[in-house]
Amino acid sequence: MASKYNQFCPIAKGAEIVATRWTPLVLRELMCGGRTFNDIHRGVPLMSRALLVERLRQLEEDGVVERRERYGGKGHDYRLTGAGEALRPVIETIGQWALAYGHDRIENGDHDSVVLMWGLHRRVDRSLLPPGRTVLRFELSGVARSSRSVKLYWLLLTRAEVDVCTKDPGFPVDVTISGPIASLIEVYLGYVTWAQATRKDLRVRGHQTVTSKVERWLRLDLVVGRDLPIVPAA
Repeated sequence: MASKYNQFCPIAKGAEIVATRWTPLVLRELMCGGRTFNDIHRGVPLMSRALLVERLRQLEEDGVVERRERYGGKGHDYRLTGAGEALRPVIETIGQWALAYGHDRIENGDHDSVVLMWGLHRRVDRSLLPPGRTVLRFELSGVARSSRSVKLYWLLLTRAEVDVCTKDPGFPVDVTISGPIASLIEVYLGYVTWAQATRKDLRVRGHQTVTSKVERWLRLDLVVGRDLPIVPAA
């Protein structure tokens, strides 16, 4: 165990496992359906890969995560154990508290486009999508200065899967969404509505029959923590 408080107090014992740096976010990714090392890392892009290896190994030793070999022995995936799944309401409560009391702590340096787009990718309601492929292009300004945080993204939406691209995939774009990343984050978190943001500084371009559905496809008409769980089941 990396650090110990040397107290028998249950809060101390729990904090030794859950409260180390990055661990709650690693748990969040697992709770949101991350299974492979790369998928988990996409949700915590500023965490070094070496540290993620260390955290996953420690969580495995603590009985919170189990590593399973893939069929045919080609690599392995990660799953929460029963003890890990029991932490879901703990992580959810942290998020609920922060939504209510931590809004003012969001700074420009927190505007990570990788985290936002990965969150939007998970949030798409594929049951509402039309047949075929729909392409959304995002042109974001005010992105945090990070080597991993970029300004252009494409979401490729199909009923079978949703992909995130940082390079032009070469397909016709159906909708372009442009504006400050801060505004899209505010909508994503439920602090302002999609209608308020698009009236202010988010621009949505494309055929009206498609643009009118983007809000529902991305479930931006719902509020994280009220209508949507903060850590949705995989």
